[in-house]
Amino acid sequence: MNNIPITEEVPILPDNVPVIMPDLPARLPITTMEQMKAIADPTRDRILGIIQQQPATAKQIADKLKMAPGTINHHLQVLEAAGLAKVVARRLIHGIVAKYYTRTARIFEYRFAPEIVGEESIDLQMLTSARNEYAESLAAGEEYLSIRGTASPRARISTERAQTFKERLNALINEFIQEPYDPHGEVYTLFTAFFKSPPYIQTMPEPSSSEQNEVEDKP
Repeated sequence: MNNIPITEEVPILPDNVPVIMPDLPARLPITTMEQMKAIADPTRDRILGIIQQQPATAKQIADKLKMAPGTINHHLQVLEAAGLAKVVARRLIHGIVAKYYTRTARIFEYRFAPEIVGEESIDLQMLTSARNEYAESLAAGEEYLSIRGTASPRARISTERAQTFKERLNALINEFIQEPYDPHGEVYTLFTAFFKSPPYIQTMPEPSSSEQNEVEDKP
């Protein structure tokens, strides 16, 4: 059973009261298969990106994603049932009560054992999502502050030094997550990937004496 509480009914705001972005918790553990299935859908992932920084209705989200409001409303209900989205405000628009949704946390953390879903699949999903978002940002001309020209830097270092860099990256991410919400600012995305390089980049084995002689004997 899913023990996540159902979103409580919120009062209807008067027209002169703005919808305010709430102060979201920094992190929320993803621990159930219901949550995993909800967040794995590409459309729902995009919806979560939109409502991470500003409350939005199904109609507003549909306009951004160029999709039918009914479809977006269904996705929002799935996210709400999984505890990943919640209603933070309601407003009467043309005689219809519109619900404003946000995420339930700034960052969702996967807390599954590797044997359940496989860490690789989750990492690839997040990397693909970040890649697609970056591609859309570049297509829109949003290149400001992007890190370019560094390709994929590599260094041969000890396990201890690798752990140091991992901790420093985590500290930077935590600092970024804790940044106060600026209603007049712009939204930036931070994505990092720090991993041990694949085997083909690692140390090549020394050739045996017979292999070395074979190479030297060739004309």
